[in-house]
Amino acid sequence: MKILQKKITPSNKSFSVYKNNKPYLDESWHLHQELELIYIIEGEGTCFIGDNVHEFKAGELSLIGSNMPHLWRNSDEYHKDINLKAEVIVLHFNEDFLGKDFFEKTEMVLIKNLISKASNGIAFLADDVKSFVAQEMSRLLTLTGFKSIACLLGILDALASTKDIKEFASNGYTEKIYVKDSQRLEKVYQFVLENLGREIHLDEVAEIAHLGVSPFCRFFKKRMHKTFSQFLNEVRVGHACKLLIENKLSISEVTYSCGYNSQTNFNRQFKKIKGINPKAFQKMYLGN
Repeated sequence: MKILQKKITPSNKSFSVYKNNKPYLDESWHLHQELELIYIIEGEGTCFIGDNVHEFKAGELSLIGSNMPHLWRNSDEYHKDINLKAEVIVLHFNEDFLGKDFFEKTEMVLIKNLISKASNGIAFLADDVKSFVAQEMSRLLTLTGFKSIACLLGILDALASTKDIKEFASNGYTEKIYVKDSQRLEKVYQFVLENLGREIHLDEVAEIAHLGVSPFCRFFKKRMHKTFSQFLNEVRVGHACKLLIENKLSISEVTYSCGYNSQTNFNRQFKKIKGINPKAFQKMYLGN
């Protein structure tokens, strides 16, 4: 699937914000350096973010990280019925739009964490947060100068302060994981990424964490809220999604590239995690 690289924000501006008034949204599978905050005022369809596919509708508020491939595709009726319209407000900004070290300050730690989480793409679920941000994004359309920067920071602060969120792309797709205060888990995750193409044994992972097998299993489940086996399958399937979308390898080659020795087991784990089999998943992306 060919990904279009876009340049969004003018070089002389800190950010860009606009309201879409077209019958339907831009339907190219694309990515850009800027983060994208989008609020759906009116319209519905299918959204692709990394290896995530979901139906969107009015009221959705999402933040998509830098260089995360995505596509918003309105339902077919938007191409046929002139009375339907896709109305959205879209905000684009670079991570360093206020300077390289601005978000390194202690006071900005929540917004810095928000930007990190956005690498996977995140949806905001709380109605009060969505209502406030939608109102502020509308106001931002009319502001200039310092007031526009203050408004944008207020939006980011509101988003950073809510815990009611949902991540889109899987860690295996983004090859990133955000683990607080645990070097053990960071080392384990790095080891998994570097050895995805082969069988990974529990005892060698436990050794990386400097724990026995049983203590490691308890430690991992307590911290990650899932077993190591579940985690490993999620990462492998996420990476498989990325390879399937790129369409450079056969499904059989993808199977072994992700550390599965059996096509049957790969299909079973893939369907368990993504809800469909690998071939159907690939067809869904390539067809769009």
